[in-house]
Amino acid sequence: MANFEDKMCRSAAKTLMSSLESLHSIHFETHKLSDELLTTLSKLNLTEQKSLVNRARYFLKVGVDEKALTRQLKELEDKREARELEDIYLFHGAPLVLMRRLFGMHASEFSRRRNVLNIRGVGSGRPPLCDESSDHRIWKLWQHHKQLEERERFLKIADETSLDLHLIWSALREHIDS
Repeated sequence: MANFEDKMCRSAAKTLMSSLESLHSIHFETHKLSDELLTTLSKLNLTEQKSLVNRARYFLKVGVDEKALTRQLKELEDKREARELEDIYLFHGAPLVLMRRLFGMHASEFSRRRNVLNIRGVGSGRPPLCDESSDHRIWKLWQHHKQLEERERFLKIADETSLDLHLIWSALREHIDS
């Protein structure tokens, strides 16, 4: 069985052969191939093309830039973590205004994500409000946790009060937006 690099070279060579009719030297970024060479390749018959593909390891190099791959993986991980945090907020009942404030989420994305997560909305009409003692407790907790980043503060208060983020946002909105 051929090694990974050999398989990748053969795959690249097959792609090269199948793309010859539309390829020109301008389509290559790193290693320019002349139009004359591409024309010569396009004149090969099927048997010659297969033979050339089997020898791809002699003229093609395949490599992986580990640093770039690591950066890309880190970026994907960061996006996954951000999405998971958004999901936590949605499960905790965060309203659209809060999701827009903390994550820049648009209404269509908000609705789509809630639908995908099977989260049903609160009924129509005005959202429920906290009683005065809960309102006061939420404000005290907000001030108590001022060292935390805003996203963390909301979740901390939700955990400590067992209230959903819709109620917490309603209690804090006019105080923190001023």
